[in-house]
Amino acid sequence: MPKMDEGLQRTTRLFCQAVLFRVIKPALEMFTSEEDLTQVQLSCIRFVHRHPEPSVGMIADGLGVSDAAAAKLIDRLVKKQLLIREEDPKDRRVLKIKLTEAGEKLLEGVCAAESNNFAKILKRMPTESRLALEKGMTAFLTAALEKPEHIDEICLKCGWSHDLDCPGNVRYRDLTGHDKGEV
Repeated sequence: MPKMDEGLQRTTRLFCQAVLFRVIKPALEMFTSEEDLTQVQLSCIRFVHRHPEPSVGMIADGLGVSDAAAAKLIDRLVKKQLLIREEDPKDRRVLKIKLTEAGEKLLEGVCAAESNNFAKILKRMPTESRLALEKGMTAFLTAALEKPEHIDEICLKCGWSHDLDCPGNVRYRDLTGHDKGEV
């Protein structure tokens, strides 16, 4: 691998770790001790928030885990009173997963803290560097997401609401001629 590519790969990995340890983890720790809520559990809460009343299977697919792992994850979050399971009145075999009020409040607080942490870091960067970072990351996503199914693999996992300006949707539109979710 050429030296420049190796340096860029290392920088990218460090960037991901910096986001995790300087943006996400401190926000999570503000609202719960690390033993109380893991990052995977937070991802599950985000998924349930973005996909109202998902099934266990939908959560498993969205988080990239097995159905059994998703069921255990949900069990832990139900015990922590952050999620509830409800039977579908039309089919008792179907369970719908919902956020509790406590789950909603926790997620709101963590998301606000993450945004605040991210904004503080960006504020310390020169404007040109912020714009270059966004341009470079968008170009990277365009190169990495070569097929609509690549976007499908990551789209459910990002934790943000779907909107037309999302870089994933923009790339999906470039590839298919229509927005994600349109028939």
